[in-house]
Amino acid sequence: MLLLAILGLFMVLFVFTVYLLYFILIYRRHGNVFNYLRAIETTQKFVAFLPSTSVIINTYNEAKIIRRKIENISRLNYPQEKLEVLVIDDCSSDGTGDVAEKALTDFKINGKVLRNALRLGLNKSMNSAFSSVSNDVVCVTDSDALLDENALKIAVAVLQSFEGAGGVTGKIVPVYSVSDVATVSEDSYRFYYDNCMLSESSLHSAFPGNGPFLVFNKWLVSSIPADYGSTDANIAMKIVKSGRRFLYVPEALIYEPVPEKISQQRLQKVRRARRLIQVFLHNIDVLGNKRFGKFGTIIFPLKFLMHVICPPLVFLGLAFVFLGVALSEVLALKLGLLLFFFLMLGIVLFCKRVGRFLVSFILHQAYLLMGFLLSYKKSVYWKIIDRR
Repeated sequence: MLLLAILGLFMVLFVFTVYLLYFILIYRRHGNVFNYLRAIETTQKFVAFLPSTSVIINTYNEAKIIRRKIENISRLNYPQEKLEVLVIDDCSSDGTGDVAEKALTDFKINGKVLRNALRLGLNKSMNSAFSSVSNDVVCVTDSDALLDENALKIAVAVLQSFEGAGGVTGKIVPVYSVSDVATVSEDSYRFYYDNCMLSESSLHSAFPGNGPFLVFNKWLVSSIPADYGSTDANIAMKIVKSGRRFLYVPEALIYEPVPEKISQQRLQKVRRARRLIQVFLHNIDVLGNKRFGKFGTIIFPLKFLMHVICPPLVFLGLAFVFLGVALSEVLALKLGLLLFFFLMLGIVLFCKRVGRFLVSFILHQAYLLMGFLLSYKKSVYWKIIDRR
């Protein structure tokens, strides 16, 4: 039984080593981040021309919120005559397409509704929209996410002027009305996720980015896989494989309502984890590939380990340690395990920032594990998550 506990300990130490390497090689590169932030700030100052841009909004039974989204687009600090808005109605049953058409007319926006006769799912709908856009710059945004008035202008400026850029994503600001386990863990997750995206961008490219807001060059992404993978990860991977960089720009803000209940958060996170892991598994050729620069040799390998390998090891390792110690006849080991448990409980209860991080980490490891176990399923349809 002691060997079982030692094996579990090695698993946990492996996970710790992976995250430590990420912290040292990517997250702590403050000099790189400073230079990157200064560079994207410079690009925004010297952009004199904003190109025509096509905005794609995916919908399925979003009649209650699609008008608000279109109004949000009409208020962007971007030349309205240079915007084309394409609303994809994926065979909604609540009149989403009709509401969207009226909103486009009411707010005097150049655009149209693309109606699917049958429900195609997110990726197939996206491919259909790609073939319908009229402009070289494309923005993909979710119907429930509201863009800061300068978000598109900032993203396009970076895309146009930052050397090697092929795609840009922004920073999500979670919106919720109650403070609970789900929202607190989301805040903690977003804090570290944003810093990870920033650090990765300063080194090469962020991955996977933020799906509610993506801006990229049309010729780099003519289509994405129809039956697997998340939109943001697929688009980011296409851009990186083309030899360009996919960048995170923290000044481009997106306000997104997040689930306020653990049950709803689990549905959303597991679905996203499943689709993201599919992209990792289908792009294994990037792993360690020098052709993709530091993304292939540092960022992708570490994130592959963090998202695909580490979650099973976390729970297997902890289970082996607890089982091995519990079945051991050495009293000191049992007392040590009990002491460790109360120590962790004390940290969670009394050290708010560290406690929130630990709770968020365990929750998201669980979501990743469930996503991994379900990754064999094709990603075709999405479900509406209950959020205000």
